[in-house]
Amino acid sequence: MKMTKIKYMALAVVGTFMMSSCDLDEKFYSEVTPDNFFTSPESVYAVLAKPFDQWRYYHNEKNNWVLEELTTDEMACPARAGDFYNGGEYLRYHYHTWNTADRFIVNNFNQLNYVIARSLEAREDLAGVNYQSVGLTEEEKADHLNQINTLIAYCYMRGLNSYGGLPIYTSSQDKPKARNSRKENFDFIESVLIDAIPKLKPRVSLSEAQNGYITRGTGAMLLAQLYLNADVFIGEPRYSDAEKLLQDIYEGVYGKYEIDPSWSGPHDFDNDRSPEAMWYVPSQTTKKEFDGLYRFMFIADAKTYFDCNVLANPYNGYQLAPSYEKEGVELVSKLGRTYSKFHDLDLRKKPYVYNGNKQYEGMFCVGLQKNPHTGKVAKGTKLQNGKEMVLVDYINRTGNKSDMMEGDENSGIRLVKMPVSNSADKDILFDADFPVIRFTEVVYNLAECKFRRGDKKGAAELINEVRKRNFANGIDPDPVTEANLDIYRLADEYMIEFLGEGHRRTDLIRFGLFTTESWWDHTPTDDTKKVFCIPLEAIQGNPLLQQNPGY
Repeated sequence: MKMTKIKYMALAVVGTFMMSSCDLDEKFYSEVTPDNFFTSPESVYAVLAKPFDQWRYYHNEKNNWVLEELTTDEMACPARAGDFYNGGEYLRYHYHTWNTADRFIVNNFNQLNYVIARSLEAREDLAGVNYQSVGLTEEEKADHLNQINTLIAYCYMRGLNSYGGLPIYTSSQDKPKARNSRKENFDFIESVLIDAIPKLKPRVSLSEAQNGYITRGTGAMLLAQLYLNADVFIGEPRYSDAEKLLQDIYEGVYGKYEIDPSWSGPHDFDNDRSPEAMWYVPSQTTKKEFDGLYRFMFIADAKTYFDCNVLANPYNGYQLAPSYEKEGVELVSKLGRTYSKFHDLDLRKKPYVYNGNKQYEGMFCVGLQKNPHTGKVAKGTKLQNGKEMVLVDYINRTGNKSDMMEGDENSGIRLVKMPVSNSADKDILFDADFPVIRFTEVVYNLAECKFRRGDKKGAAELINEVRKRNFANGIDPDPVTEANLDIYRLADEYMIEFLGEGHRRTDLIRFGLFTTESWWDHTPTDDTKKVFCIPLEAIQGNPLLQQNPGY
């Protein structure tokens, strides 16, 4: 085993929190070795948890989220008279003019490699453990090792998606390498997933909690996504392969999943038990909270609106891309105009309000920020200092133009995808998990495959299976039909269902819209922007890495 004594010392400290009720013999740190560390199931899980904890950090630090959302038509982070200008970095993401030193590109690259490194270390350590000697089975060992393999494949797929591929490492002892080709990355990911999927445990009931680890259905969905994006990744369409896998997942071949009957079910305080939960980043209040997004999304005085005095002051940055140029003047682009794409009867379009006992309505902070239960109104603290906050669906501070430099404190509708409790229920404030993959994505991806081969009727039926839960009594006033379904309607359906879930850029690239279309304050760019640049610091650290074309 290659895990050092220092690593075991750290894991032993972690283990004291995980196993506080166990009768542990006291040992000096100098005596903690691989041979005496693996003495119980808990010690095995402490090692298995390390790469998944790094994966959780990768998502909570929002680097991937920024690259997938703020480069697209659905979200924006305008400069607000000095706030969030940050040397122009958010403008560069919006205009597709990013550079090799931009922090989210750098951090995303680094975090992916950290997860891969932790995964390789954990795999090597667990491979040498006699599971039966610590009270576990060989089937559990196979599951653990293949969860790690699947996590590695996921990271390489993210690297292929974001940077056009990474160097393929298969051992923690490998020396620095040049990047492998796109095809080599693709083939590696495919082979790892094909081998791992049958060895992963399936979800056996619709209420089985998903705790951040990987089940068979998630592995199958990752392979389906690899095939779905194959035309982008390697120029070889694999939609038929994707459709077969998606159909099997839909029919329960890889585990128990179905569409949640409630629009809020996949996102609420107990969403880890939603019937459509597949792979979620776990979050628990006061422990490991997934709270990296809310502080950038909400206004500074959000605690008044939410009636939650334990909510730390947010930064008032990210928002929905606007639907209007200024009050009363609607934008006309096909893409974007996010809030206006929700039908007025859509239950999600209501202003967010928490009603107690984990119950809430709506998905947006919009209009006058007045809590209907307390009657208190949130106030501005900077440009709108002391004024009642009224969030508007445009960005036009001076009234002369609408662009990324014209943000006001009250510009933009805010997304509340993960619900916020009030002070009375502060113990559940951050109990909602963040969805990386959920069953509705299986449904939409399957619909997309049908659409691509000309079965618009079948595609519409699948999307409408989901849409009906967004309306009172399941009556949809604007269902998808064979007649109205085109690539733009499909893009809109993806946007309103998966808004803020961190894969809009990927979807737009696959639809052929990311570099060819205009949206608010954005004109078409060029195909080199379908991947990001390799960070300069990465090339300086490993001169074998070559920069992507166009940078």
